[in-house]
Amino acid sequence: MRLVSHLVYRLAVVSLLVVASNAQAPAAAPNSSAGPPDSQSATQQEIPTFKASTRLVSVEVVARDHKGQAVPGLTAGDFQVFEQIGPKRDQRPQKISAFRATSVHEIAAQDAGEPQMAPGVYTNLITMNRVPVPPTILLVDGLNTDRVSQMQVHQQMLRMLASIPDNVPIAVFLLGRRLRMVQNFTTDPKLLKSALEKARSAEHDDSTEIDPRDDPDAMSAMLEDNPTARGAGPLLDTVRRFEQETYSFQLDIRVQETLDALEGIARYVAGYPGRKNLLWISSSFPIMFLPDPDTQLPMRFYGKDVAGVASALADAKVAVYPVDPGGLQVSSVFTAGSRVRRNVAGTLSREATSRFDRQESMQSLAEQTGGIICVSDNDLGDCVKKAMDDSSFFYEIAYYPNSGDWKGEFHRIIVKSTRPGIHLAYRQGYYARGREEETDPKSAAEELQRAACQDVLTSTSVLMVAKAFPEPGKLKYFVAIEPSTITFTPQTDGTQHVALRVALCSFDKTGKPLRFIQDTIDQRLTDKQFAQTQAQHGFTSVVSILPTPEVAVVRVLIKDVATGRMGSVNIPNVETAAAATAPAAPAPGIPLPH
Repeated sequence: MRLVSHLVYRLAVVSLLVVASNAQAPAAAPNSSAGPPDSQSATQQEIPTFKASTRLVSVEVVARDHKGQAVPGLTAGDFQVFEQIGPKRDQRPQKISAFRATSVHEIAAQDAGEPQMAPGVYTNLITMNRVPVPPTILLVDGLNTDRVSQMQVHQQMLRMLASIPDNVPIAVFLLGRRLRMVQNFTTDPKLLKSALEKARSAEHDDSTEIDPRDDPDAMSAMLEDNPTARGAGPLLDTVRRFEQETYSFQLDIRVQETLDALEGIARYVAGYPGRKNLLWISSSFPIMFLPDPDTQLPMRFYGKDVAGVASALADAKVAVYPVDPGGLQVSSVFTAGSRVRRNVAGTLSREATSRFDRQESMQSLAEQTGGIICVSDNDLGDCVKKAMDDSSFFYEIAYYPNSGDWKGEFHRIIVKSTRPGIHLAYRQGYYARGREEETDPKSAAEELQRAACQDVLTSTSVLMVAKAFPEPGKLKYFVAIEPSTITFTPQTDGTQHVALRVALCSFDKTGKPLRFIQDTIDQRLTDKQFAQTQAQHGFTSVVSILPTPEVAVVRVLIKDVATGRMGSVNIPNVETAAAATAPAAPAPGIPLPH
């Protein structure tokens, strides 16, 4: 058994070596004529590459001139980075530790080819052969988009597709009561057109469309129309509270499902190099909801949750472009054939407030990830063009923050250019969270289970390969992890400390989760062990789960505790030694069987 494990380990490591180092290798900073040659050379020698670290903050910066055109040729000396923490307005300068300019042409030149995996070995490795330029995700949100706006989406889908260059890979997702991948990344126009046609069938829930205070068909509206009914006053108060309580509960679920979907997409595309665009076609959700004071229901505020997901998207280098498909709209009160309740002024006020709050959610996600919000625009192609232009050329800046306690405080990022007339777009900040397992173990456990058992997509931040070794009464999996994607912390005794969370989730043939288990890897590696791990490009582990007859797929997930990055693969269940002749590894993110 040990010999077989060693052979599979070598096969896995070789497969990983062939592509991982090239696919993840940073591009050399392009030559520039700006600045003295000596100073430019010194800058490039001082900050040549990006390195993974618990505290390293990476910012993708889009630089435009007054005409909106990309500004090439900038160097690290042309930028200044500052941070603001808390209510104080002082800006603390940060030293740039890594810098490079990236264009779609440079990313395409890093193509590493298709991975050649040994039979039965599964991986979440992303290769540039599938994605020659930074990919774009279309998320058609039926969960948060009213029916009228969805009609606008259907009318403009093909126009949006025509606005995207032919060489840009596009993936199409639908969000109803669950996230569905309609089409993985492709440049085939036939496949994309078919996917967009399927978007017409996006799930929609009418209960999320209208505040019950403005619903003419609500029970409270019927009671209002019969004020002389016996006991109508107390009953009306009770019904109003029930309706708003139900609406608040539904809104909580809707917001959580939306944020879970966005975070799942972030985990899935994190392994793709470069800046990614997420076109979120949605009417969004209000960043807050304030019930009537008479109901004594608590106010809902989702700002911190939105900021947390925005941070995950920004860490995955995903820029969000929220697109409101409704475009220019008038109040429903003035729509032909509309029915309104008696308090028209209240309806107008709530609609205006709701529209503002929904745009606040979209604005927050856009600003914190370096994207742009697209509202009050009846041509969605304009929004797409903005996203495509921003991803065609950008600068990557990284630094080690010199302030803060890393206890959850918000760090506002400020990037300036020493050259006049340049407009910069970038993520606006991040929450400085330490090891969540120490500060909030319950939340960390819930996130791990959600990623292992609820995500439709696999995670790609931690590169890994895995192979099943069935044994009597046990499903055993051998895992090799690319060490450059996890954190090794030097200790005072000369060892290197690594802390990982391992999760296994089994599913039946319909994709229903059956069982979830987790374990901890907490090791200190000697100099010799650490050098061997680096040389072989593989940190290895063996995990197992008890089988049940209905298990069809097992997901193996690894989380790096220090950074929160995750990697996962889906492995079909095998009962015998036939695992040695299992089919080649599927593409990352293949949805669970359903």
